[in-house]
Amino acid sequence: MSLGFTRINSNKLGKYDAHFLIKLADLLETGFTMQQSLLFLLEQYDVLKPKDRLQMIEAVREGKSLGKLLKDMGYGNSVIIQIAFSEIHGKVLETLRESARYIEYVRNTRSKLLKALQYPLLLITIFVGLLLTLNFTVIPQFKSLYSAMGTQSEGIVALLIKALDVLPIALLLCFITGVVACTVISAIFSIKDVALKSRIFTKIPLVNYFFTGYQTYRFSREFGYFLNNGLEVKEILDLFIHQEINGYLRYMSESIKDGLMNGESLSLVLGEVDLLDAKLSVFVSHGEQNSSVGKELIMFSEYTLERLIMYVENITKKIQPVIFAILGVLIICLYLIIILPIFQMMSAIN
Repeated sequence: MSLGFTRINSNKLGKYDAHFLIKLADLLETGFTMQQSLLFLLEQYDVLKPKDRLQMIEAVREGKSLGKLLKDMGYGNSVIIQIAFSEIHGKVLETLRESARYIEYVRNTRSKLLKALQYPLLLITIFVGLLLTLNFTVIPQFKSLYSAMGTQSEGIVALLIKALDVLPIALLLCFITGVVACTVISAIFSIKDVALKSRIFTKIPLVNYFFTGYQTYRFSREFGYFLNNGLEVKEILDLFIHQEINGYLRYMSESIKDGLMNGESLSLVLGEVDLLDAKLSVFVSHGEQNSSVGKELIMFSEYTLERLIMYVENITKKIQPVIFAILGVLIICLYLIIILPIFQMMSAIN
């Protein structure tokens, strides 16, 4: 079976993408058919351009699957793969609501991160402006005065002036380092070899945490749903291997299938996959003893997503105080650079 979707960068529903999924689930739950629900909803969202709306309505009438329709509407692959699989394992209503919650989680987390950064970034911009102004106006004047008086800056004044000379270079190096890091990560993402790309991401400290966490969430959730609906492990792995939406899911499934063919238990094999959280193996082992592997996997997927969200929220809370503390120290240093040379020159005159 091949599920051939491609990545779309923008959603035609804009900020109403999660709302659309929730309303679709509500209509389906009240007894409307999928076609009736989609046709009704597509008429309700004014944010859709008339041309796009007509295309979507035509696609619904032609019987296009929900997964492919959402792909045309611009939903990301993380949502598309959930919906596509739900059309197979039957948990469409639950998946629609969970996908909507996932979209809102991502949007809210991104919003919190931006709010936490926008004010510090403004302060940093102002600080850089002051730094450049001092370097090109005030400091040269002080140096000229020192030269005219036949004296030199001493002690903490000399140290601060030296730091002021070095700081712009340090900031420039930090900026270049950030640009290079982003470029390198983008280059890694563009690598077609999933195995190589996975090995690289699992070696990068901070990236590794989010990368393995997200892959664990995706795998455990879908695998658990299929197990709960009576599919055999081999059937699920074959389905994952032949889908074309998520290369990481295919890569993990191939590794797991090889391990199972060598006679290893599912829990042991999962513990050997680098892309998965090691704790998943413990959950599955517990599920094997109680014949509830599917439930354990779904429970672990929820735990993993919540853990990732809390981690981002904790980072967001810590960013502002750290940036403010650094800026406070730097602003005090700038103030001292202006005041201390004046006192030093007055002492020299006396």
